[in-house]
This record gives sequence, structure tokens and C-alpha cells, in this order.
Amino acid sequence: MLHRLRPPNRGLWNGVGGRIEAGESPLAACLREVREETGYRLHAARFAGLLTWTGFETADGGVYLFTAQAPQGEPAACPEGALRWQPRSWLLSSAEVVSNIRHYGPEVLAGAAPRRHHFEYRDGEILRYRAGELPRGLQVE
Repeated sequence: MLHRLRPPNRGLWNGVGGRIEAGESPLAACLREVREETGYRLHAARFAGLLTWTGFETADGGVYLFTAQAPQGEPAACPEGALRWQPRSWLLSSAEVVSNIRHYGPEVLAGAAPRRHHFEYRDGEILRYRAGELPRGLQVE
């Protein structure tokens, strides 16, 4: 988990990630971002869903969710914030973690089929959460 130094979600723990570069698939971006932020070189990651939002502190948008087998060793230093392995129970219950993870996390971490997880926010609070089908034609590789 990454303890974010900058917005969005400054001061909270979240998964590592970043932007998809031109010509890059979501899976390739995932593997690159993990390498850049943690030093781990993953060979594979499992597409676990799509997280979308409206009304948050950033523009309306979304991120692709991936899971992977935990690599050995400690992560490298990251300019984005502190990195630390955290217990799953803490991840799903702590107020120090971004609030939406406790909604979609159990399903994603259990290896359920990928779905879209949509959140509506107002003043930093989750107003509504719903999970449903992925958009047709969604490409991740």
C-alpha cells in the first residue's frame, strides 16, 4: 500500500498506480507503474474490475483495478509516499485507507469476476455505491 503524500487522497493509504501513457494498454500501464513506484517487476497481473467516480476531489473518471501475486522482498523507496505491506483486515477496515476500498475490496481480493464499481461523492463523502457490469468492449490488454 502507498501512503499518499499528494492529492488526491493525500494522507491516506491506497494502492499504487498512475496514468496510462499513449499507446499503452491498461495492463502494460499497471506493470510499468508497479515497477516505477515499487521496484517490483511483475510478469502478470489479473484484471479485477473498473473503479469509476463522480463528484470527487478530482475530475470525474476511473481507474482499472488489477491484482497480482505478492512479490518477495521489500519495495523500493517511492517519491509518491511510503510503501508498506498491510494486513488485508486492516486494509478493509482502517480509517487511514481510502474509503471506497472497503466497498469493492472484499470482492476484488476474493478473486470475483471483474465488475464496474461506481461511486458518487459529495463534499468528500460517498453518497452512493453501486457495482454492475463492465462497459461493453472494454479492453485491458
